[in-house]
Amino acid sequence: MCDYTLLDLMDKVRKQDNADGPRKRAKTEVSDPEPYALPDRISYERVADKFPELKQHLIKRGAHSTIDFLNTASVRVLNRALLAVYFNLDVHLPAHNLCPTVANRLHYVEWIQRELLTEISPLCTVRGLDVGCGASCIYPLLGSRVLQCEFVGTDIIPESIATARDNIERNTGLNIQLFLNRDAAVTLPVDAEGFPQLEADGDNSVFTFSMCNPPFYSSVEEQARLRGLKQQEPGLDTRGQDNELYTEGGEEKFLSRMVDESMQLGARIKWYSTLVGKKATLAELRTRIRQAHAVHIREGTLVQGKTTRWVIAWSFLGQTRFCLDKLSTNKEASTKWFNGVMSELRVRVQHTENYVCEAREKTWTRQWRRQQQTNKAENVESDVLLKFTAVCTSNGDGSQINLYLEPGFPSNLLMSLYNHLTRRVPSGTSQ
Repeated sequence: MCDYTLLDLMDKVRKQDNADGPRKRAKTEVSDPEPYALPDRISYERVADKFPELKQHLIKRGAHSTIDFLNTASVRVLNRALLAVYFNLDVHLPAHNLCPTVANRLHYVEWIQRELLTEISPLCTVRGLDVGCGASCIYPLLGSRVLQCEFVGTDIIPESIATARDNIERNTGLNIQLFLNRDAAVTLPVDAEGFPQLEADGDNSVFTFSMCNPPFYSSVEEQARLRGLKQQEPGLDTRGQDNELYTEGGEEKFLSRMVDESMQLGARIKWYSTLVGKKATLAELRTRIRQAHAVHIREGTLVQGKTTRWVIAWSFLGQTRFCLDKLSTNKEASTKWFNGVMSELRVRVQHTENYVCEAREKTWTRQWRRQQQTNKAENVESDVLLKFTAVCTSNGDGSQINLYLEPGFPSNLLMSLYNHLTRRVPSGTSQ
């Protein structure tokens, strides 16, 4: 069984490491980085010797050469060269699509390797899910090389999937599948029709991790406004198709949907992760993840040149959760039914963001009913025997109520209550 037996200990170690400052990369050689990695200092002349197309884009500055980072063609050739020279990847980067900066993307992949995969047993198959792989398919390609893992990439644009498939076929030794997500409202389409059928491991996880570089802006106007607040002009061309840069509600709404979907999928993905472009979004996302009752949360800051991005990951592995699904399509009807049953069972319900429930008697058990019949049940106030949180969500298939066990309470007691509730769902409510 593949699980996180050292998660809590590793979290403590990371907190100490973070207190000492960011880790320094050990690679300092210009020409000889370790396999499938970038050196700290890149000699563009040496890269051009191995990728001659780059030579015409070099600009001599003193003893060294650089390129014009505001020139779209130069930036694309440079990134193609870096992928070819350091990662043995032949990648087509269409002129009308966003050009991924290899160093930025590599930092995210290396963060996942360092922060999320160190506790994974070598006997486990490591499999990643890239939400929005784009035409370049950069994360599955880099991840396959650096992490030596399987990948599934998703995107909502057919043309991007076609170009991504071409980039996969240009290279060897890759285990990457692609999926065209036809429902843009869904960020994690693992239950969608036609999604690759993958074998789960011992703890019922299909993916070891998911990753995402979401569209950061809600509109062109927001992008221009935020750029105007910066002290420096951008040092890189960032043009791309609208769906690569903008989404309704911006990254806040997009990532909020992702957290909601992750709550329903639970431990089927061991670690959910995403890049975040705005620090204000990070704070909101952290709060939402905690409200979703994630068991573990990890964060990092990725700095490359003038660009700062944040990354956050969360996991439900180790969480006790039971799901009452296929309830009424009317969310209010489902919550009314649930509150009515809780009242009948003498379970106290405190309505905050969700429903915090406390049971001081096992009123749903046969043992308690027998005691009532024989007048052996005690009416004195007892300690809380069971505490859990109920979260009601809805989608196109109807609403569902997830029951999350609070730490320190017995899971078998919540399971017995869950079994009782499944028998109480009225036929008029069930789909």
